[in-house]
Amino acid sequence: MKKIEEGFNKLIRIEIIFSIIYTLLGIFIYIKSEMTNSIVGIMIGTFFLLTGIIEIFTSIDKNKITLFKYNLFFGIISILLGIMMMLNPLSIINILNIGLGIWILIEGINKVVYFIFLKKVRERSNILFLVSSLLFIFLGIILIVYPFRSMVVTKAVGTFIILYNILNLNDLVLLKRRGKEFLKLFK
Repeated sequence: MKKIEEGFNKLIRIEIIFSIIYTLLGIFIYIKSEMTNSIVGIMIGTFFLLTGIIEIFTSIDKNKITLFKYNLFFGIISILLGIMMMLNPLSIINILNIGLGIWILIEGINKVVYFIFLKKVRERSNILFLVSSLLFIFLGIILIVYPFRSMVVTKAVGTFIILYNILNLNDLVLLKRRGKEFLKLFK
């Protein structure tokens, strides 16, 4: 049981550190939203461009292998997509916005599971987990259903990252404080 407790505490400490780092990242994204949008769009565009070049190279070099038969087509598509994203780096923001919404929604559902486990051990703070999970689910649905535009997206993403990690830090601190009761679930 001692090893489980040590592993649990180590995991909580690591999660707390990552939540703090992600909160700082959210603040940076919020403050430098215009620069962040351009950088992300250009990086993703560059990735597609390089992938396209590699795909074309493999189709020319390996054209006799049926596995690489369609690489020329996918390479051209990747290059065109990469160029489009590099010329209009803000086009990727809505896709990222919806992806972030799905991720936050999944995290909210995960916290509902935590709530259920904490309720089994009659943990006093389980209501905070329920409220936190409902907020996560709400934030995720908002991002999915109402995709923001342009700089508003980045500021909203920054804000959601900050809120998510503040709520996550709260949950982690509660788990750390009540670790012994939580670990009773593993006996």
